[in-house]
Amino acid sequence: MKKSVSRRSFLAATMATGFVAGIAPKRTWGATKVADVIVIGAGMSGLSAAISLQDQGLNVLVLEADSRVGGRCYTMRNSSGTFDCGATTIGPYYGLVRTYAAIADVDLSLPRGRDRFSYHINGGFVHPDAWENSEYNRLVGEERAILPERLEFPILMKHNKIDDLAAWSSPEMLRYDVPLDMYLREHGASEEAIRLIGLTSNTMGLSSTSALFQMREFTRLSLPQSGSQKREVYAAGKDGSYHYVKGGTSVLVEGMAGLLKSGVRTNAAVTSILVEKDGVDVGLASGETLRAGSVICTAPFSAVRDIKISPSPTGKQKLAIDRSAYTLTTHVIFLPKKPYWDRDGHPAGLVSDDLIERVFAHYDDEGKVSWLDVWLNGAAAAEVDTYDKTQILALTQQRLEALRPSMKGALEPVDVYSWGQNPYVKGNKYIMRPGEAASMFPYLSETHAGRLFFAGEHTRDTEAGLEAAAATGVREASKVIERFG
Repeated sequence: MKKSVSRRSFLAATMATGFVAGIAPKRTWGATKVADVIVIGAGMSGLSAAISLQDQGLNVLVLEADSRVGGRCYTMRNSSGTFDCGATTIGPYYGLVRTYAAIADVDLSLPRGRDRFSYHINGGFVHPDAWENSEYNRLVGEERAILPERLEFPILMKHNKIDDLAAWSSPEMLRYDVPLDMYLREHGASEEAIRLIGLTSNTMGLSSTSALFQMREFTRLSLPQSGSQKREVYAAGKDGSYHYVKGGTSVLVEGMAGLLKSGVRTNAAVTSILVEKDGVDVGLASGETLRAGSVICTAPFSAVRDIKISPSPTGKQKLAIDRSAYTLTTHVIFLPKKPYWDRDGHPAGLVSDDLIERVFAHYDDEGKVSWLDVWLNGAAAAEVDTYDKTQILALTQQRLEALRPSMKGALEPVDVYSWGQNPYVKGNKYIMRPGEAASMFPYLSETHAGRLFFAGEHTRDTEAGLEAAAATGVREASKVIERFG
């Protein structure tokens, strides 16, 4: 295991190679072999794969279609501040992610404040302390005591059939690969609970999400280190807490990119992959062709569908590439000019059954609300993504002020970021639809033509979140090393 390196030393190393934070030096590329392995995508998965390959002495070239590194780790930076719009949470048992943070000398921080929500549901504005007995709470029985944003986890975990996480996709478990709303209904959830879970679940709708997939996600999040997931170094925060990256998650992935001797070549969109017996040719939108011994593609399948692969994937692997679904998520950022929460006496956050589903209040180092992230997911994101940024900001502010009058004159619009409108992602989190645990899961990470490997959070097995992305990169790097190293 490498020791932690100082910021000065790794900046010096990246300067010596001519790369800084993913910026490539000018060079004329040809069709001759440029690397042992080309990694497509500079997100957490691609960077993890590249670091693993480099550590084993392989020459690696990372290609990123976007102008920045990070993939779905993205910190918006502008004159108003820094705002995380992608993956943010470092779980207590994210061993790989915490190791990379230590090696890249990236600081992690604890949550800065208590993120509570108020509710505008069924036409009424309700304080969380009054939710259980509110006339606007139409939940049934024991459900009434559960706050809306917390409904999904306890209700699903109460009927979670996964005893052994490693066997989640075994034949006997596939009977639960059914629509999530149907599964909840069959196990006693009220229609109101299913409706409210649909507001806060990060899916494209409960009917199009596999119950087995969601049980797998929640099972992993509820477990400490165990079995193959155990990592001895930097395995958890000392107090077992969740953490965030100080300065935003982009700081972490930029630090990881800085550890690569060959850096990252950005603005390098891949348009074709030709797999041959003795190597792989990668064609770029610029017209260049690069050659390597093998390729690890970490791009989401929503983007891979735009790449011409020869020979073409067939059968269930083609089905997996063609049908993989991703949630749509759009972030609308505001600054609170005035403490509207003091005006109405409710927490700064909000959950509603309006188009505006969730408002997350973020805090500064002093524990004060510093910015608001209006999180539009699924159908709500699909609706607002048809507008431009100015229209989205205006519409969101109008709806917020209608739901919560104390916000009038208290909000400063900042910016919008849509994952659905990002041409290199076209969505956010991968979601397994009903029936796909059997028909697609085994083929999401299947090696193609002997030299094209697939990684990324969509190929994950038992890990979750950022750790899942990192683990898939290491997994495929290990395959490459075993076969060609």
